[in-house]
Amino acid sequence: MDIAQKAPVAIFAYNRLWNTREVITALQKNHLAGETDVFIYSDASKGPRQQKGVAAVRSYLKTITGFKSVTIIEREHNYYIEQNIIQGVTEMVTRFGNVIVLEDDGVTSPHFLTFMNDALTFYADKKKVMHIGTFTFIDMPEGFNETFFWRYTENTGGGWGTWSDRWDKFQYFQNEEDGLASLTPEQQNSIQLDGSFTCLNSLKSKPIPWDICWYMTLVRNDGLAVNSPWALTVNNGLYNGTHFTAMNRLLGESPFTTSLSHRVDIVFSDTIVENELALKKLKTFYEKLGKRFRDRTWYYFVRMLVFLKVTKVLKYFFK
Repeated sequence: MDIAQKAPVAIFAYNRLWNTREVITALQKNHLAGETDVFIYSDASKGPRQQKGVAAVRSYLKTITGFKSVTIIEREHNYYIEQNIIQGVTEMVTRFGNVIVLEDDGVTSPHFLTFMNDALTFYADKKKVMHIGTFTFIDMPEGFNETFFWRYTENTGGGWGTWSDRWDKFQYFQNEEDGLASLTPEQQNSIQLDGSFTCLNSLKSKPIPWDICWYMTLVRNDGLAVNSPWALTVNNGLYNGTHFTAMNRLLGESPFTTSLSHRVDIVFSDTIVENELALKKLKTFYEKLGKRFRDRTWYYFVRMLVFLKVTKVLKYFFK
């Protein structure tokens, strides 16, 4: 691929019109929008309840302008988010050699496409770097403006990129047993940040989320993700996404809420080692998240007991 050619953007959409429109509007304001080919993978409805939303999204997609080109891929049946993304990313990197990925809730800063294209070029030959991330929800020290590295690949809403020779290593698992068998005990501990992030529990899900498999791919191959020092992507759908559950509401405002940065003074670091400070902040984030979740769950449990007057019954038996 000619390095002067801008990387293509793959956007994965379903039935959330408001979220999708906000994502597209933000991307249209990017400095390189007019030089960028955009491919939108529109998944089909899972059932009658989703048909109206999917139809509204697809109608809107046909009106999009402001990019070098817009290609809409309408799935004929429901792929679900896992296969929609896996197959879409595979098609894109096979065709173009690299890809920038957004989901229908990833709102970007105007500098997002510039950063992603520069990063895809700068780290193209640095094979240890397997993933580029822009959803940076930890606070690095004031004045810090370099890209940094860690093993972690979570990118809520998308805002990430990779290359074909890295994505070729991706392996998707159909069950927990096979997923765990692919990792050494040391790798399992590494992925779960020494026990502070019990993400391997998601291997029990059916289907297994694609992103835990991608995270596992990096760790198995001793790879790293490079991140922007501040958020160039934020999520506008933390409470209405496919993987959302009612338990998320117990946390109140999402702990992943962060502010979109419009700063452009990013320095690309070529010291490709895991940033100890960033990793420490990440572990602390998940340790606090676990405690916050337990505390708030217990709080609402007690409130429910009071509401149901269960506490009065308990007092009667234990007085």
